[in-house]
Amino acid sequence: MIDRLCGTVLEKKLDGVVVETGGFGLMVYLPGSNLGGIEEGDLTTFYTYLQVKDDGFSLFGFLDEKDRELFLLLIGVTGVGPKVAMGIFGRFAADDVIYFIQNGDSKSLTEAPGIGKKTAERLILELKDKVKGLGVTVPQGAVLSPAPQGPKQEAVDALEGLGYGTNEAKAAVKGIDSDDVEVILKAALKRLAMKG
Repeated sequence: MIDRLCGTVLEKKLDGVVVETGGFGLMVYLPGSNLGGIEEGDLTTFYTYLQVKDDGFSLFGFLDEKDRELFLLLIGVTGVGPKVAMGIFGRFAADDVIYFIQNGDSKSLTEAPGIGKKTAERLILELKDKVKGLGVTVPQGAVLSPAPQGPKQEAVDALEGLGYGTNEAKAAVKGIDSDDVEVILKAALKRLAMKG
C-alpha cells in the first residue's frame, strides 16, 4: 500500500490533483474540502489509499491522517466503496461523521450522496466502537441528542432533581461501585441522610 505521497501539485482537477513525485505525475482523488486548500505548485503530503481493481488503480488522498483512517473504516462497511466514502467527505468533515456515528444520527448521514437509511444504520452499527479511537471535537452548532450518560451522572441528575446541589450530589455518589442507577441513588441518599 502507498501510505503517503509527497510531491508538487502540477494540476488541479474537479475531483483531485495531479502530483509530480519521482518523475511521475500521479492522479490523486481528493475530497472537495481538501481541494480548496491546495494550489498548483504547492509541495504537499497526502495520506493515501490505493484501490486495486481489475480495470485499473485509483489513488485516494487526504491532507489529514485522521481523515484517511476514517475513510478506511467507512470502506470496510458493506455497500460503501471509495466513491461513496468520498461523497461523505464531500458533504461532512471527519469530526461530524464520527459525531453522527457515535450518537446514532442516521438522519444526518443520509444527507451524504449514496447513503440511504439502511446504509447509514449499518455504518452506525459497525463503526460505533471503532471510531472511538479517532477522537472527535463536537461540531459547531451541533444540536444532536447527547450521548447516553453513565449511571453515576444519572444519579447526580436525579439528586439535583430532588433539590440537592451539584457538588453535594457528586460528592454523595463518589466511590459507589455499581452500574445500577438505583443502587447508586439509594446509597447516595443514605449518605446524605447521615450527613443531615
